[in-house]
Amino acid sequence: MTVTGGLPLADAVEVPTGALDPDVMSRCLAPFLDAADAPRVVTARLVAVAPGRRAVIAYRTAGRDGDGPSLIGKTYLDPQRARRLHRVLAQLSALDIGVPRPVAHLPGLRMSVFTASGGRTLDRLAGAEREAGIVAAARWLATLHALPVSLDRRFDLAAETHNLDAWARLVADRQPAAAGRATLLARRLTALAPRLELVDGVPIHKDFHYQHTLVEAGGMVVIDLDEARAGDPAFDVAHFAANLRLLALRECITSGEPAPLESAFLDAYASHTGYRCDARHRWFGAYTSLKIARQLACARGPRPVPSGAELERQVGCILEEGLRSLAERAGGAAT
Repeated sequence: MTVTGGLPLADAVEVPTGALDPDVMSRCLAPFLDAADAPRVVTARLVAVAPGRRAVIAYRTAGRDGDGPSLIGKTYLDPQRARRLHRVLAQLSALDIGVPRPVAHLPGLRMSVFTASGGRTLDRLAGAEREAGIVAAARWLATLHALPVSLDRRFDLAAETHNLDAWARLVADRQPAAAGRATLLARRLTALAPRLELVDGVPIHKDFHYQHTLVEAGGMVVIDLDEARAGDPAFDVAHFAANLRLLALRECITSGEPAPLESAFLDAYASHTGYRCDARHRWFGAYTSLKIARQLACARGPRPVPSGAELERQVGCILEEGLRSLAERAGGAAT
């Protein structure tokens, strides 16, 4: 049995004692796994750490009949986040929507454990396969937004708006060439926020993007539901569309017009829901553009994270997309 990982030892302080010990995890997970096959954890690999928030650990298991399920454990400094994630996954899994299957909530380790997905993210697909994945993502999202689930957190527009100025200052500090655009975008978003008339009470993912949507043989599986809450479905739609614009920028598709994949996504979602790109969509798209700029400046967000001149280009372009989103005219179907 082995423990593996390539992260600095300093990051291990985020991980509870025992979470990287296969023997400890075997004992913790034994009541939740197939007793007949007697599976055990054979490797534990630290794959990601968000300092001060959470760590992600990949577990490989084996039993009498060979390899067992591959598992992911998310452990949080705030133990309530592990409980909340496990509850969300249990609710959605019971409604037969494509999410990781919850395996165990381990309060002592502040951890939610669930099955790992073997699918491919949308940016790793090409051609017709990618377009089909985009349509499947739209269908998955429309299904989520119609589910009768109760989530214990609610979208708070005031709190989201409060973050904008700090995000703009961070971008300006780390990418001075983008300072003016980041500041202008934050100011325009803040000014427009009081005019928004939001829908409330719909289950939303809140971090829906192309690397959280995985295509498997059996369909679409969506991961990273840590931020799921009740809110406005336009948030998820615009968030996904803005991230597709980031993908288009990375693949050197000209900015300024919706890329074909974005249009395919919006058309597919609209066909299931009647969605129209209104003021909410434009505001949330611009909000997400500033969020992406902040993530890029902090070396976070969808991978690979660029550097140097390419980082400066992507930050500048995504901020331009945000400013353009606010300037777009309302009305019309999502096309």
